[in-house]
Amino acid sequence: MAISPRVGGGSTSQSAARILIILDRLGQQPSQADLIATPGVVKVVRALSRLAKLDFWLRNPDYLADEVLTDIGSGHISPADGLPHVDRMLAGPAPLLHLYPMRRYKYGAWELPDNAIAVLKSYGFVTTRRAREIDTEASSKARRDYFLQEAGAAAIATMRDEIEQIKWYDEQAEAIGLLDVRETGSAAKVRQYQQPEYKATPVGRPVSSILDRVRPRFEKVAATHGYATTSAPSPALDGSEA
Repeated sequence: MAISPRVGGGSTSQSAARILIILDRLGQQPSQADLIATPGVVKVVRALSRLAKLDFWLRNPDYLADEVLTDIGSGHISPADGLPHVDRMLAGPAPLLHLYPMRRYKYGAWELPDNAIAVLKSYGFVTTRRAREIDTEASSKARRDYFLQEAGAAAIATMRDEIEQIKWYDEQAEAIGLLDVRETGSAAKVRQYQQPEYKATPVGRPVSSILDRVRPRFEKVAATHGYATTSAPSPALDGSEA
């Protein structure tokens, strides 16, 4: 089976842009302790695990669409809020054009963002810090937090004005923000492992697509709520695993 060249998240600049969007749209407000330790921060995502899980949904429209449908069914998301997002994610070539598969490892979909983070740090856009800055062997395994600096917030605001494609990822982040998931990576991990295709993907392989079953599920939910869909199947892109 051919591996899509999109596996790995695309170019370093694409990965960096997604990280800025995740921090800006889905980050928490920094605590007073954060502001003292890292001046100039405006948002924080606590732990690489959460950053990776959010990035998975950002770049896998089929999985995010299915999660939104699940929360519509549970009543956590209203159909008026959720169905337009699902429609957008599944319309025409969108779910393949915006698909950047992530490999599954022992603890789920995972990808080190080191190159993108290095670039963002070099511009003063992002800062990282261990949750415990203690000079012990255990400190090397402490949770790493990711902080958006004021310069990074200004940079993503400029990108929104200049790069049309950013709108798609802002809307993806908005849809993720609707989900019934707490501010931890473990909560997102539990939801992602509830997807049988995700769980069954062999370690080291790109997580399998669920587009073929999400489209009919959306059509059924949309019909139930009287929502007129615009989504329609489209041919797979060259080199994709869809």
